[in-house]
Amino acid sequence: IELDAIFPSLDDIIDIHYNFYECLKKLRMDDNYIVKSISTTLLSRFDGPEGEWFQKLTARFCSRQTWALDQLKSKQKKDQSFNAFIQDAESKPQCRRLQLKDIIPTEMQRLTKYPLLLENIAKHTDNKPEKERILKSAECCRKILNHVNEEVKDMGNMLTLKEYQKKLDTSGLKPSNDLYNEYKNIDLTQKKMLYEGPLIWKVTKEKAIEVQCVLLGDLLVLLQRQDDKLVLKCQSKSIAVQEVKQMLSPIIKLNSVFLRDVATDRKAFYVIFTWDSGAQIYELVAQSSGEMKTWMEVIKVAVGELKKIAPMRLPVPPGGGIGGPPVSPTSGPLSPTENGGLKSSNDKDSLMDEKADPRQRLIDFLAERDFDVLGLSNSVQEKVANNALDEAKSLKRLLIGSISLSEDSQPDEEEEAERANQELESSQSADGKATDRGYMEVTCEKPGAATKDDADGSISAPLVLSQERMEEVLRRFGSLEEHLKRLQTVEEEHHKLLEALSKFTLERGNF
Repeated sequence: IELDAIFPSLDDIIDIHYNFYECLKKLRMDDNYIVKSISTTLLSRFDGPEGEWFQKLTARFCSRQTWALDQLKSKQKKDQSFNAFIQDAESKPQCRRLQLKDIIPTEMQRLTKYPLLLENIAKHTDNKPEKERILKSAECCRKILNHVNEEVKDMGNMLTLKEYQKKLDTSGLKPSNDLYNEYKNIDLTQKKMLYEGPLIWKVTKEKAIEVQCVLLGDLLVLLQRQDDKLVLKCQSKSIAVQEVKQMLSPIIKLNSVFLRDVATDRKAFYVIFTWDSGAQIYELVAQSSGEMKTWMEVIKVAVGELKKIAPMRLPVPPGGGIGGPPVSPTSGPLSPTENGGLKSSNDKDSLMDEKADPRQRLIDFLAERDFDVLGLSNSVQEKVANNALDEAKSLKRLLIGSISLSEDSQPDEEEEAERANQELESSQSADGKATDRGYMEVTCEKPGAATKDDADGSISAPLVLSQERMEEVLRRFGSLEEHLKRLQTVEEEHHKLLEALSKFTLERGNF
């Protein structure tokens, strides 16, 4: 193991602390151990070029201490002679009964103590100029500490990305050729990780996937754990109106996204990715409402920083057109699931410039007029009209089949049917009733047949339904009624949309 890699800049750091100690010691020696002023010595150490140099060295050393401890631990397990050497060194009096793993973090611990120590000294300093200079030194120490903490965090994130890169599997991108060609050789270690954590990706109402979500500088990556691999896998969902499936990428570009809360789930949020002619919506669920707010905040910050670097562009997403045409953000099939709706807040949660993005303004315009674009897009492809037609055809087959059965029955059955028909005619019920033997008898007309009593081409034939068939007819009538109610709802929403679009037209797009 290279000593410079395990203990970077250690000799320089020791020299800095030694010189600082000598300066403080000299202050005590100069005036018979009475220290009247220390602010000049403090500022010369923590402010200006010397402070910047100290910050650079300590950041380099502290950011690598976690990696250094892992390397030492690994070598101790593999090399017994090295392990014996470490144990012998730790037993010496200079270590004060501390192990090497306890000694390495002391530099970081020292940095955390400086600001508090200097602030306490300032509290007991009466001389105002001296007090102000000591407080300035404390502030310099705090800036150094914050910088070192950021370096430690960045190094930890980089080590995490290295582990993820080792386990990364991009074969799940193959359903989209464009997506696979763009990201098959993606190197996560070349990115800066801003945040990560477990989330639930709700592709549809029935399909929810656990993912490790990684926020990079310009991407939001959804990784699925499979055994010892981290898989980038495309997901597909049916589009309610069109007979196609939309391909959802596990990699979301942040240069054109905005966020929305999920109205029915406090722990969920939408990430809406838009491009020139469509949109893709991802519903992500955090472990708590607090974690959800954290995710939304860090994504907002990332997008804000990205917008500062380059102007907002609306590219076509890789694989966005796979399986069919892209979905317009003003059309129904936007949201992946049935969970949630769009709130009418126009400003707080949006990550895009509302004035510059007419699509988002149109979504909010419709939402304010009770047309819930995201909520309605959550509905699955039910094909209510087709189902209603199927139910009607099934009823027709049941009824026609019963007529044929009554005409072809045995003589005793004909007598029973005739007797039952006479009872039926004498009753006040015109539609039919259940008999003691579990049958229902109704009067039906059969097109194309002539009778003695009826010259209009119809017959009055006994329709015999068994108890089983009667229950099936009733069930299908109930199902047909439900489908018709759903069609009624669709019609109402259709009229709402027409009304909203009419107002939009009359207002000439001033929404």
